[in-house]
Amino acid sequence: MKRKILIFHPYLATYRIDIYNRLSRDYNIEVLLTGSRLELRTLGFNLDKVNQNAKFKYLYYNKGLYIGRHLISSIFIKTIKRFQPDIILAHEYGINTIMAILARPFFHYKLFITCDDSLQMAKEYSSKRERLRNFIIQHIDGELVVSKDTQKYLQQLYPLKKYKFIYFPIIQDDKILSKKILKSAELANYYRKKYNLNNKKIILYVGRFIKVKNLSLLLHAYANLANEDNILVMVGDGDLKEKLQELICTLNLEKQVLMTGSLNGEALYAWYYLANVSVLTSTREAFGAVVNEALVGGCFSVVSDHAGASTLIENGINGYIFKNNHCDDLTKMLKKALDQNIEKQHSNRMPQSFDTFYNQLTSTFFPENSYTNRTHS
Repeated sequence: MKRKILIFHPYLATYRIDIYNRLSRDYNIEVLLTGSRLELRTLGFNLDKVNQNAKFKYLYYNKGLYIGRHLISSIFIKTIKRFQPDIILAHEYGINTIMAILARPFFHYKLFITCDDSLQMAKEYSSKRERLRNFIIQHIDGELVVSKDTQKYLQQLYPLKKYKFIYFPIIQDDKILSKKILKSAELANYYRKKYNLNNKKIILYVGRFIKVKNLSLLLHAYANLANEDNILVMVGDGDLKEKLQELICTLNLEKQVLMTGSLNGEALYAWYYLANVSVLTSTREAFGAVVNEALVGGCFSVVSDHAGASTLIENGINGYIFKNNHCDDLTKMLKKALDQNIEKQHSNRMPQSFDTFYNQLTSTFFPENSYTNRTHS
């Protein structure tokens, strides 16, 4: 009989589907999603895409009282009682985790939590939230953190509990993703002809056009190195689109910057196929799943040191990390990336494979039978 894993999470992002699908292959898993409808709309998740790709059992439940983004409901205890899990994987320091802690004396399960904080976010806790974190860490078996820097910080903060912090970044299955990107070659060649991209090096940004993404910094930095041999492609949309278009004109970059609008699926993968360099300039970013996608697509990646996904970057090997909000440093790193990535490589630049991370995670969940649960590459 398969071991049971119950997952509590506010919402289901497409970049979490691969890990849940893999867990469902090896274990009996159930996912309870409790984010509000408003939050789902704000974050812009494509629920149809989730429905098409999810191979695990999940339930959206949003009946009850919300305090901020946290649902107050008996659904957590009822689901634990019905499912009888061996492992609960709750989300961060919220109500769902507290419910799982309160129920532990009456059931038999290990309790792990996910925490999507970058190092910057982990350091900026309010005194109230820090007290909550102190309490929860005393009552869990482990915490999955998205960056090595966050892991190191928490290990120093809780030296007696340092074994509890497990590095597990938000990544997709590189084998599956790589095939999707390579299959987009025909569309990529169409883009190349349509936008006259032959012999041009492409810098790619993928994400929303919002303040925290710091796209004005990106445009100012790019203006320092823009020429006829390169182009900046910005895939996305958002409230700042018009202001960014005005800045593009002010910087005389109309012929150097291409805005495609929001894209997903093959239409997006084709840009990963084409791009030489990807960039993420966020001033505050829990992780940044687009960095994982770009690396799998063979892009040299330039990432802000305030983004959790900077943990995936090995300077000079698969990209560069630049100082947050520092235009000169960003310009320097973009230039180094363009100079270093002379020809586009369609090889995976991730420092570790999805399988490696997955095996480490399941060995932590079930150390007594980690060998038999190991996924074969």
